[in-house]
Amino acid sequence: MEILAELHAKHKNEKLRREIKLLEGYDGFDIPDAALGQPSVIPSVTGTLVREILGEEKRVLINQRLADVNELYVRSLSITARMMNFEVAYTKGDRPTFGKEVNQVTTERAIEITREYGVKSGAMLSLRKGRDEILRRLDMKADFFLALHFAGLSSIEGLELDKIIPYLIVSTDKNREIIKTISQPTFDENRVLHVVRELEGVGVRAVLISSPADLNFLVNFIAKI
Repeated sequence: MEILAELHAKHKNEKLRREIKLLEGYDGFDIPDAALGQPSVIPSVTGTLVREILGEEKRVLINQRLADVNELYVRSLSITARMMNFEVAYTKGDRPTFGKEVNQVTTERAIEITREYGVKSGAMLSLRKGRDEILRRLDMKADFFLALHFAGLSSIEGLELDKIIPYLIVSTDKNREIIKTISQPTFDENRVLHVVRELEGVGVRAVLISSPADLNFLVNFIAKI
């Protein structure tokens, strides 16, 4: 099973490089674009640093928002991803805090465009939707799905697991107040390893771990695997 970590870009080059080195035990990274609609370092820059520091073997997912980009940007990103051996996961994203929404490209169309360039691309899968809607989503011609609102094995029971990457948000003593603002299920830090082993046992091929504002958890967790 692949263990992926969510990697948020830092505004200082040295700090980001240090964090990447500390997380080298992970099989790969998911790099969000402008989380919460806030300005941030472009994720392809962070991905390029991962390639420079850790090499070609790490899986790098660019988690690209679509609310405020057009088709030209999607095509340029696809060319970048092909050059750097990235994959791209598309999401609509939150309303931008600067500028206006564009909403020109749907997730389905973005995936189609990116696959035209020979790049693996995927979508978000909300597990709080009804079963019929989840199954329709899984029929999309995507290479993988990041499964949001994952609350345990029952969330994915009966689904084809080959393409599903459960997204585990971790609650720790350090980030507990921040976690309260997140409208998704969370897992106590002491349960995460057990949940990962359960997922591995039912055939899940990859899992994404996020511990907002607590880098130490990610560093310590991967040392246990």
